[in-house]
Amino acid sequence: MASDVVIRVFSAIGVVLVARSLGPRAYGVLSVALAFSGIVAYLSDLGLTHLTMQHATRPNADIGCILGTVFKVRLVLVIAVALASLAGIWILYPEAEQRTVMLAVVLPSICGVAMQGFGASYFWATQQLHVTAVLKAASQVFSACALILAFFLRWPVRGVAIVYGTTSLLGGIACLWLVQRRAPRMRGWDPGILKGVAAFTVGGLTGIALPQLGPVILQRVTAATQVGYFSAASRIPGLLYAIPGCLGMAWYPQLFSAGSREPAQHFALCVDQLKINVILSFGLSLPVALYSGLLIRTVLGSSWEIPTAPILSLLCWMVVLNSLSSPFADALTTKGLQARRAWVYAAALMIGSVLFATFTSTGGAHGAAAAAIITQALLSVGLVLVNPSGRALLTAAGRRFLRPIFLGSASALIIYTALPYSVIPAILSVSTFFLVAVASDIELRTRARKATSMIYTKWRYAWTTS
Repeated sequence: MASDVVIRVFSAIGVVLVARSLGPRAYGVLSVALAFSGIVAYLSDLGLTHLTMQHATRPNADIGCILGTVFKVRLVLVIAVALASLAGIWILYPEAEQRTVMLAVVLPSICGVAMQGFGASYFWATQQLHVTAVLKAASQVFSACALILAFFLRWPVRGVAIVYGTTSLLGGIACLWLVQRRAPRMRGWDPGILKGVAAFTVGGLTGIALPQLGPVILQRVTAATQVGYFSAASRIPGLLYAIPGCLGMAWYPQLFSAGSREPAQHFALCVDQLKINVILSFGLSLPVALYSGLLIRTVLGSSWEIPTAPILSLLCWMVVLNSLSSPFADALTTKGLQARRAWVYAAALMIGSVLFATFTSTGGAHGAAAAAIITQALLSVGLVLVNPSGRALLTAAGRRFLRPIFLGSASALIIYTALPYSVIPAILSVSTFFLVAVASDIELRTRARKATSMIYTKWRYAWTTS
C-alpha cells in the first residue's frame, strides 16, 4: 500500500504537468486513447487473473500446470485483440492525430497489460505483494520521470502517448521475467482450469469498461475540451482510491481461501474490509469535495478551476462508492457467485451507457460526472441485493463505521467553516478527520498502534543493518 500510494502521487505529478502543458483539447485526445486502451487491454485477460487466483489458492494446487494453461490462452488472446484493435482504430478514428495517439498507446498496452496481469496473478495468489509493489514502483517511476521530462521539453501529445505505451510494455516484460525466475516451471495444458471463465470475463470486462465510459462517450457527443476537463478531474479520485484499493488486494487471497470452507470467517473478513474501506474513502473524499476549487487551482492552474472544480466535487464521491462496491463484488467472487457479479456489472454498464449519452449531450463534462455517480450508486445497490448475505454484511459493517465517519466529518466541517479557504486548513481537515475517527473507535486505535509498531520495528531494523 505504501509503495503504491507514494508512486501514484509521483505519477500524478507527471500527469498534472502533462495536462497543464498539453491543454484541455490535446489532453482530451490522450484521455480517449487511454480509455480505449483500458478496455481493449482487458480483452487479453478476460478474467484469467481472477481464475488464476481461484485455482492457485486451493490446497495442493498444481501451479506449473495452471500457469502453463493460462499463458497459452493469454498468448492467443493478445494476438487476436491486437489485430482487432488495429482494425478498429483504423475504422473508428479517421483523424490523423487521434489515430496516431491511439496506436502509440493501445498496441503496446495490450501486450504490456497481458504480461503484467499474468505475473501479478501469481504473486497475488501466493501473497507476495512486495514483489508486485516493486514491479509497480519501477514501472510508475519510469513513466512519471518520462512525463515530467515531457513537460519540461514541451513534447507534443504524440510523444506523451509513446511514453505511456512504452512503459506499459517494459513493465510487462519485467513481470514475465520475474515469473520465470520465481515461479514453478510452466508446463502442460488443463482445459478444466478454464471452467467458469465466462462469468469472470463478463464481470471483469464490464468492471473495466465502466470507468472508461466518460471519455469514450464524451468524445462522441461533445468537444475534446470537455473530455479534457472530465479526465483531469477524474484523475484525482483515481489517485485517492489507491489506498483502499491496495488494502483490498491484501484481503482478496484470504477471501478466496475462506470462501468455500469457512463462511463465518469469510463474512468477518468482508465486514472488516468494508469498514476500513469506507472510513478511508470518506476521509479522503470529504476534504476534496470541500476544497475542490483550491485543489484544481493548485495542481492544474487557475484556467482549469471554473470548469473543472464542480466536476471534481461530484467525482470525488466515486471513491466512497467504489469502496462500497468493491468489497461486495469481492464477496461474491470469492464465494463462487461470480455469475451474479457479472450480471450486475453488465446491467450497470448498459444503464451507465444510456445515462452518459443522455447527460453528456446536454451537460457536457458536468453531465458525465452526474452520470458516473448515479451509475456507481446503482452498481453498489445491485451488488448488495444479489448477495445472499449482502444486507446483513452492510448492517454489520455500518454499525462499525458510522460513528467514526460522523465524528470525523463533523470535525472536518468545523475546520472548513471556522478557518480561511486555503491549503493549510485543507490539510488540517484531512488530518483531523482521521485522528478523530481513529480516536473514537477502539478497533481502529488498536490497528493504528499495531501498524505504527510494525513500521517502527521495520525501519529500526533497516537502519541498524545498513
